[in-house]
Amino acid sequence: MWLIDTRTHELKLFRDPAEIEYSYAILSHTWGDHEISYQDIQNPFQRNSGRFGKIAGACRLAHARRLRYAWVDTCCIDKSSSAELSEAINSMFKWYMQSALCIVYLEDLPSEGSFEQHFPACKWLTRGWTLQELIAPRVVEFYDASWTYRGCKSDLKTFLAGVTRIDEEVLSDSQTMFEVPVARRMSWASMRQTTRVEDKAYCLLGIFDVNMPMLYGEGARAFMRLQEEIVKETGDLSIFAWVDLPPGLSGADPWIRQSYRGVFARSPREFANCHSLRQRIKGVFLNKEFTVTNKGLRIETALVDVPSASQDFVWNLGVSDEVNWSIGDPGGWVGVYLAKTATGYVRSNPYCLFKAGPETIRNRCDSALIHIQKDIRASESEKIEKRFRGAICVDFSQVSCEIVAIMPPQLWDEKRRLFLNMGEGINAYLRLRFYLWDSPGISFPLLVTCSTMFEPGCAIWTEDHPFWDDLLLFTNVAKELTDYVAADYLRGQILSWGGSQLSSTDACKLKHPQFRSMVYIQVAIRPHVAESQPCFKLVLSTEGAFDEMNL
Repeated sequence: MWLIDTRTHELKLFRDPAEIEYSYAILSHTWGDHEISYQDIQNPFQRNSGRFGKIAGACRLAHARRLRYAWVDTCCIDKSSSAELSEAINSMFKWYMQSALCIVYLEDLPSEGSFEQHFPACKWLTRGWTLQELIAPRVVEFYDASWTYRGCKSDLKTFLAGVTRIDEEVLSDSQTMFEVPVARRMSWASMRQTTRVEDKAYCLLGIFDVNMPMLYGEGARAFMRLQEEIVKETGDLSIFAWVDLPPGLSGADPWIRQSYRGVFARSPREFANCHSLRQRIKGVFLNKEFTVTNKGLRIETALVDVPSASQDFVWNLGVSDEVNWSIGDPGGWVGVYLAKTATGYVRSNPYCLFKAGPETIRNRCDSALIHIQKDIRASESEKIEKRFRGAICVDFSQVSCEIVAIMPPQLWDEKRRLFLNMGEGINAYLRLRFYLWDSPGISFPLLVTCSTMFEPGCAIWTEDHPFWDDLLLFTNVAKELTDYVAADYLRGQILSWGGSQLSSTDACKLKHPQFRSMVYIQVAIRPHVAESQPCFKLVLSTEGAFDEMNL
């Protein structure tokens, strides 16, 4: 850690910052075009130039407080060394926190007029790096353009909280910010800017107590990495409570508005509406276990079906934007919409959040392990919009049966009761238990298969079929999605056992165990339309069943 001697203005290196803890001041300011660099400050001629004014002013104030050293970000980091720059950025919050004094120099704050009148318009409030410079130090003093003292953080904390929307408790003690939901902490930075796009992420490392390597040139990917680091350290689901920005919004990043997004935000700006988020029940923190994999966010959770709100599911994030919601009221929570796709769940309606009201009718689904994709490109979003093209809708409303197993489960949309299409077509299998209308206690196992590869076709199988065991074995061991979409095993392997062919209809018969009759069950695959897209419908019926037989 390089520090400036406040008397000689020379740099001195401290290998262990702990040895000078609370014995140095730091300067918080906005950068101009001609700042003194690490190389410049080692040149005595530069230290006597007009460019040295801010550094000299900070050293003068620090020396008056009997502080031997001062730290200024423009010249106390050798930015030509990537290792030193990375170490400095990852340690910066701690350095601010261990300083004796933070001197905030507001070069655009006039000496005339009240502080409260002019401070909200200062550029200092719009910069990303100054956020941690306000929160971390114990003592923060504000100076105007003429280096006149205008107040300190402890005396101005109520006013500062109103301007910045940072909690007063956090301004009094930076460690209390870890009790604040992640999304609300993100909102503090939502209207701040940085010169380098990567710094939108790097300036927040201390706010979330995480570390990560600096990779200038990665662009917006840095903010994605920041979120991945945050979710390694916390189970706070509020990090997913961001809202997509509408196109054309002044100052917004120029994203193309998408109907579908991944689980992570692309910019702190997308948390701008999260400033009021808090735990749904005070003192109760919903700390979920989840991990980030190559398939996205992996989490076991129970999604919520809200028929009046969306065709998609809602994911309860365990936070609320209500201040005093009754503990006995099942509403009050905030969630996001999730849509099932062939490769996992994605955010649907990403430009709004779901807010549960006291009268909202909703159904809690069974807990299941799901994957939510990390990010979705605009081209991928367009493909997802067409995901029902070629789908197989399942309509078993004409018979009494229950679905025992579905293959492949990755393509099954439970809410819409359909198989999503993928590529040039799919093979799908449904294991059923069929019940007789007049004898509900009697049931039969069935296996219905269908394919949209080449010509659409279907087949139905009973347990007395000679290849029944082989069929069950295949469906039990074929766990990879490629077993159902990359090769037509149904036609090329399974049906070839008996020399069968797929057609648009098939039938089987079941012997009624109590009457001298046979039950005929027919399956058919027909053209259909779902979500205004051409697809197929798989229909099961017993039309013409119970034909009398002379047995």
